[in-house]
Amino acid sequence: MTEARTCGACTLCCKTMLIEALDKPIGQWCVHCDIGKGCKTYETRPQACRTFRCGWLQDPSMPDSLRPDRSKVILDLGPDGRLMARCDASNPTAWKKEPLYSRLKAWSRVGWARGDTVYAVAFPRVWLIAPDEDIDLGAPPADARFHISRGPDGKVKVAVLPPA
Repeated sequence: MTEARTCGACTLCCKTMLIEALDKPIGQWCVHCDIGKGCKTYETRPQACRTFRCGWLQDPSMPDSLRPDRSKVILDLGPDGRLMARCDASNPTAWKKEPLYSRLKAWSRVGWARGDTVYAVAFPRVWLIAPDEDIDLGAPPADARFHISRGPDGKVKVAVLPPA
């Protein structure tokens, strides 16, 4: 039996994630974070913090080099089938570094056929990581939805839709 992973010194989610219960915006350190150590209010932290588990914690086959504090990217699988590679804004292209980039492309190829998508986010910028290309979506609204299709030329087309 494999031992469950722990965050250890990683606190990157305390910077890259939105925590509505604390009015903590994306890209800023949580005031309760002791950077590199953990939460100063661990016992009373919000539910969103209690239940969040990044992709590295969930997947024991992922190498230690992809631990978020090392890769500068938090992998976050949403219930809607979207995989978000959430980068530290001070390192916005960390998602393009190996070995992570090859994995993101592989996940994109596998998920594409069933409608699952892979995105890289360095707030406020967003990229769609399609199987054959990466598409810079600019800085869409946080609650934007996307309609993804292929044109007659085979190129991926992305339309930003208004919030639901």
